[in-house]
Amino acid sequence: MKNPLRTRMFAWWYFSIAGGFLLLGINRLLLGQRAGLVVAQLAAAAAFLLFGLLSWGSE
Repeated sequence: MKNPLRTRMFAWWYFSIAGGFLLLGINRLLLGQRAGLVVAQLAAAAAFLLFGLLSWGSE
């Protein structure tokens, strides 16, 4: 039996990580880091956002 509260907590955890990668990507973009590395950080943010959305909907 799945615990919906635990599933939601994992989703929020993934959303928090996605937000961290997004802020890091924005910071590095403003500091002038190479575009490829910024894109990789934004891709990681998108992946964790997707993990969060899939966890949220899997109740």
